[in-house]
Amino acid sequence: KEAVDYEIDKMKKICEKHNGQDIYASYDPKERAKIFMGRKKLFPALSKYDDNLASTSLADDMAVPYSKMAELAGKVHEIADRHNIVMTAYGHCGSGCMHTKILMDTKRKDQWAASKKAITEIYDYVRSVNGTTSAEHGIGLSKAESFKIEKSDSLSLLAGIKKAFDPNNILNPGKLSQAPENWVTATNLRYSVNS
Repeated sequence: KEAVDYEIDKMKKICEKHNGQDIYASYDPKERAKIFMGRKKLFPALSKYDDNLASTSLADDMAVPYSKMAELAGKVHEIADRHNIVMTAYGHCGSGCMHTKILMDTKRKDQWAASKKAITEIYDYVRSVNGTTSAEHGIGLSKAESFKIEKSDSLSLLAGIKKAFDPNNILNPGKLSQAPENWVTATNLRYSVNS
């Protein structure tokens, strides 16, 4: 407990130094549940934002150095504004992990095009500050293109390791090195797509 209190105090001082507000910490389970309530209500709130806009996970699960978290959140909103799309930014400050959701009418080609441009810009920024486009949920199809750019120098090594352990390509086939160019139309998503 003493070590945790020390770390909490240190974090509070850093937050206060940078004009942080509403800084809470608690050992009480009921108080902790209250603190996390906002996080738990995030997804239901997104679904209520606009009935015509689906919540999409297109530029999700990236990580940057802690010192760049606030800058990344600002960058996400700046990029969203520039492309005239609705986008959220939220994450785990303790791990440098940022998640985003793009709210859009998935039947509109212009919104898909704007979203794809925004995603590219966000991932370019993440890489420019020595972050990663894949933090905690793996790569899958949606991040394959960006991950290939990020890890271009080690892709052949990764492919060799996969081939050694999976010579028949039965483990997660069609991912990363074989990912389709337009994963959106090649994937069964939970919403209609017109990209």
